[in-house]
Amino acid sequence: MSDLPRKNPYRPGAATAPLHLAGRQPQIARFKKILDGAPEIPANLRLTGLRGVGKSVLLKELEQEARSKGWAVVRKQLEPRHNTETELTDLLVALAAAAKRRLSLASAIRAAVSDVWVASRGLLNVTVEDVTFSLAGSSERETELAEALFDTVQAAVETGREGFAILLDEAQVIRDDKDREGEHPLSMLVAAVNALQESGLPIALVMCGLPTLRANLQRARTYSERMFKGENIGELEGNPGAARDAFVVPLDGTGITAADDLVARVLEEVEGYPFFIQLWGAELWEAALDAKVDSLTVEMLDLIEEQIYERLDEEFYAGRIETLTPSEQDVLMLSAACPYPPLKTADIRALSAKSDGNINVLMGRLTDQGVLYRIQKGQYAYTAPKFAEYLKRRKAALER
Repeated sequence: MSDLPRKNPYRPGAATAPLHLAGRQPQIARFKKILDGAPEIPANLRLTGLRGVGKSVLLKELEQEARSKGWAVVRKQLEPRHNTETELTDLLVALAAAAKRRLSLASAIRAAVSDVWVASRGLLNVTVEDVTFSLAGSSERETELAEALFDTVQAAVETGREGFAILLDEAQVIRDDKDREGEHPLSMLVAAVNALQESGLPIALVMCGLPTLRANLQRARTYSERMFKGENIGELEGNPGAARDAFVVPLDGTGITAADDLVARVLEEVEGYPFFIQLWGAELWEAALDAKVDSLTVEMLDLIEEQIYERLDEEFYAGRIETLTPSEQDVLMLSAACPYPPLKTADIRALSAKSDGNINVLMGRLTDQGVLYRIQKGQYAYTAPKFAEYLKRRKAALER
């Protein structure tokens, strides 16, 4: 049908916001309350969840909410290379400095109101010396970070902002070494932010990542877990209305509809994971346009489902295996034959010729790589949803 729109209303890309963000209103509302409570109550939030649940999309939404409430904001996706004290400090100091430059420009424009606002917050009663005093005995990098953050918070307040918010994605890549003489970038960040917050300064820290982030924080500092409000971002399966909206609402106004039995089947297959909802919708949309029909149906899904899984495996799963070492890949492929959930090291040992110590090391490395997360001793789970099914498909293909 030539009069149908050509632009696909589904957005299955990484960290790509959907046209309709379904089911995340409770988290957004709680984040607003967290900001409202600052600086008297530390405005820190930990977002954790599996791959594909929309954490990065939600983080972008929180960024906009913080800006709308008058906060100066920086958002950054962390990378494994930032997992040292020097690299993390350099990154955050640069982000803070860039934010300060933008705020300083605004300060010249809003000078007439800044003095009144600063006095109302009492910021002039706090100095950088007050902050660094509480960090006595800390590393130079920790003090440097605290001073840079202090300067940016001060610039934010002087321009009439509520405070300065730092939003970090993929934050599970930052973790402390077990060795006391090793690198402790996460402890450094937590201590610097905590020092500012204990001094009454309006700074917010949002850390977003895989489930391993929670354990990393617990190991970093004894008080770090208490610093953060926790939000576990899950699939929408427990909220069928939101899951249905995520699939159906993007079709509003397009001239294309979805049959009820098709919607029910898609939601059952994707188990409420937002990325999968978008992928199934995108492929069905393209199929409808190619066929010049105005309805998405079960019969259509039957014809293209193999193609959907091929795209899913290539774009979502394959990269998580292909970057691993051969030994790590071997252990992961062995796990495809194990009962799940959970994944037990004992089951893998029963199938492998490797030593128990070698298996434990490899499981630890897979956890560090973000492929697994530890539930408890000897038990793990995959960080990507429906990953066990993918491993079985991959194993069958390799055997063929």
